[in-house]
Amino acid sequence: MTDPALKTYIKTTLAQGYSPSAIHTRLKQAGYTDNDINTAITEITGKKTINTKTMAVIIGIIVILIIATIIGIKLLTPTPKQISITTTPLVSTVVPGGKLTFITTLTSPTSRQITAALSHTAVYIKTNQNIASKTEQIAIAQKSSTETQITLPDNAPTGEYTLITNLGHADGQDQSRFNFLVETKKTTTSQPLIEQPSAICLSGCDDYNKCTTDRCENGICIHEQIIPCCGNGICETDENNYCTIDCKKTTKTTQQAITEAVATARTDINQATMLCNAMPSATDADTCFETIAAETGKYETCESIQDSTTKDKCLINFALQGNYDVCEKIDDTYYIKSCLTLQQQSELQNIAKQYS
Repeated sequence: MTDPALKTYIKTTLAQGYSPSAIHTRLKQAGYTDNDINTAITEITGKKTINTKTMAVIIGIIVILIIATIIGIKLLTPTPKQISITTTPLVSTVVPGGKLTFITTLTSPTSRQITAALSHTAVYIKTNQNIASKTEQIAIAQKSSTETQITLPDNAPTGEYTLITNLGHADGQDQSRFNFLVETKKTTTSQPLIEQPSAICLSGCDDYNKCTTDRCENGICIHEQIIPCCGNGICETDENNYCTIDCKKTTKTTQQAITEAVATARTDINQATMLCNAMPSATDADTCFETIAAETGKYETCESIQDSTTKDKCLINFALQGNYDVCEKIDDTYYIKSCLTLQQQSELQNIAKQYS
């Protein structure tokens, strides 16, 4: 049974405005037990009181839960996705006033398109001086590549340089660099020509095109166009009078004709070659051969391109994919050096992998 005096005291102090917890503390100090105090207060007010120790435990549990929640959020929050950057030189040596050409490849871990800012700076290593720079923006979706050229000033000192490329985007930043040389052009003295023994074309020079004259000169096949030639798909001068196959009207666009040539090349490369040669212009024919090479992976088709620059670009694309057999087929000196540089870098990477 609850002590009547205890209940009387609680009723009096409640009437005076004291809170149940304050009354509980005072009675505890007076020697009453928690059970007696709580029972008396419950009988009077119908509410249970929480002693100071219990309240401290509850507050401690709440604090621990809050801290655990914060730590859990930090652990589960993914780190920002990083975009990696690599730069590959297409030339290893440049003359003062010349152009440094290189490929920038950006790889993103997400397919979401991101716009990134690129800053390229050519630094002269000897004096740590910025000689030339260029900025550009590129849209990235998983993997993107761009070809960039930086023109060096005419008074650029000769020696070793570093090309530094800084990448900046919403999720972070990265950097890539490579070294190159600036050298003056070397003058060569002409040497007397030494007569070489004539070479033969072992596999023959017949390109199965009736509109070319084929012959072998010093081991190289020469294919000269026969103009006019009925059957080459081009309506040439005076052919309206006798060559209906070349001068008939057609509704095919150039792009449709190229698409047909690409499809034919997968089964009959000779027929595809005739379709490309039948294009209305040499530029369209070169585009046709370049497209076939890219779509079928046959670099030999690049050699049918008449424009030397277009042919070299067609071949260097195969070098970028790891096929270095094309290096000896390139005409331009700088593209040859670029091709050989790519080959050397690939060999060094393979050696590094063996020892890693």
